[in-house]
Amino acid sequence: MKVGVYLYNRILSEGLSQLLSTVEEVEVVSVDECSLLFVDKPVVATDDVEEAFKRGIKVLLVDTGLSEEETVFLVKNFPISGIVYPEMEVSLLKKCIERVILGESWFKREFLSVISRRRETLHISQLTEKEKQIIDLLLQGKTNKEIGKELGLAEQTIKYYLNQLFKKTGCSNRTALISFLSKVHTLIKGQEQKLETTP
Repeated sequence: MKVGVYLYNRILSEGLSQLLSTVEEVEVVSVDECSLLFVDKPVVATDDVEEAFKRGIKVLLVDTGLSEEETVFLVKNFPISGIVYPEMEVSLLKKCIERVILGESWFKREFLSVISRRRETLHISQLTEKEKQIIDLLLQGKTNKEIGKELGLAEQTIKYYLNQLFKKTGCSNRTALISFLSKVHTLIKGQEQKLETTP
């Protein structure tokens, strides 16, 4: 079983590669040669990982302390086959690799329950251009009035867009929305930049 490791954190990447090299029947290879790739949140939206998704490489997300909201967001927006948790035993990790390579998913039951409960979560593809602009300004700490002035929209219109974002994210107030968006903003921007450069 040929696996690749592509984590943002080099120390974690090297540590996981060393651990995987001790697992029977598992060979750690480059991203280009693998049939399964381990990634973490900061690299999910990179071109290399997008290329891996396109080539049909199975992808496992390494949980490096993700919140429930972040995890749900990642699984709903990217074709992730499963999640690897820090407390996993090596024998379970091997079983996970085998199953995912065979085309199965690998998620904890509790997480599947969370996914089914959280009907609303932000899908990058459903964001309008105006909502993306509002997210950028919201994360800069601007008020509704300031956002409206900058975008040439009435304050009431900004409230409407914020209500749409509340519905799309499942957040109940502005503070929760800002907290959530600050965690996933780089992923939204990454996808947005890819769409802009796609011919």
